[in-house]
Amino acid sequence: MQSAGIDIDEVRDALERLTANAGRELLVKQPHWGDAILCGGLLAAAGALKTDAPVEAAHRWFDPKLAAGPRTSGWFWFWAAEAAPALSFHIRTKRPEYLEYARKIIETIETTATRTPDGAIVPHPPALEVWVDVSYFTAPAMATYGDVVGDRAKIEWAADQVLLHAKYLTDPASGLLWHVAYVDKNTHSPCLWARGNSWFSLACANVLAILDQQDRVPGIRGPDPSGSLRKKLDAIETALVRQLNAVIELQDESGLWHTVIDRPDSYLEASSAAGFASALGWGIFFRFRGLDLARAQGAHARAINALCSKISSDGQFTSVSQQTPPRDFDFYNSIEVGTAPYATGICLRALSNALIRSRDPAPKGNDTNRVWLTKVKLS
Repeated sequence: MQSAGIDIDEVRDALERLTANAGRELLVKQPHWGDAILCGGLLAAAGALKTDAPVEAAHRWFDPKLAAGPRTSGWFWFWAAEAAPALSFHIRTKRPEYLEYARKIIETIETTATRTPDGAIVPHPPALEVWVDVSYFTAPAMATYGDVVGDRAKIEWAADQVLLHAKYLTDPASGLLWHVAYVDKNTHSPCLWARGNSWFSLACANVLAILDQQDRVPGIRGPDPSGSLRKKLDAIETALVRQLNAVIELQDESGLWHTVIDRPDSYLEASSAAGFASALGWGIFFRFRGLDLARAQGAHARAINALCSKISSDGQFTSVSQQTPPRDFDFYNSIEVGTAPYATGICLRALSNALIRSRDPAPKGNDTNRVWLTKVKLS
């Protein structure tokens, strides 16, 4: 079956291979900060494939953590990412202990994390640095938590994090984002890193879904008399659409993007394609204002097809750049490629979303697509 240039049968086959291997790998490999993202990807794949096997694997990984309680100290990337799968488990099971696990993480971030003077989360104090990845590690979970418990302030906090990251990291010439802003030095890292840009795209898409529910659909959380959510929604949508239109321009004919996104002399890399495919899919689905839909549809199809080609016969998602701190161009271009749990998790989401949309499209039209958010959650 074909769907807008995508072979859906191939997507399903690739997703089944990826899911089966990811479920096994999550339980046996050495712990990694990307494991929580992989866990969330398995839950998304379960819905797309209509099978409980990925959920069982995700439970076997997460439930020992649930019994012990969240770790809210140490390296930020390890514990901050666990709020999102905890919330997914809560939404699926309605068990309050998952919500409490997420609450402890989110409130630790909200109350104890180092911030810039205007409130952007700083992951490596005492260095006053804003990292593009942190937008994804904080804002979507905070927005989801606020939606679940009916706390509008937390949803606005999530929107603020996205907008603050855009403020510090956006390159005014292109609309793309730098990897790190050195706030006290009023400068930034030298390269436009593709995966970092995809983290921001994903953060925006997730938070927009929640904000759309809050602001556009009557009766979910009440009116917005000050218009603050409306203004933040518009600002996030504008930033994301500008970024995605630039991303489309830089896509390689293979469907991938270069690891330094504006440097075709850097190697092609797969994890960024997974993030961009998810964000483009949501942009097309909700018809984000200003997005070049025709070009976005072509870029999305090429990215999904490229992801399928990077999943091996034994279910490994390959051609992924490994952990990448910010340095100069030669350093980015020297990072080894292989497999990584964060990349597998995002790829699971991208393919799952493509498969779900192929069989359950939203109504046509901008407004009806946004109201349809009451029926579907971002996976």
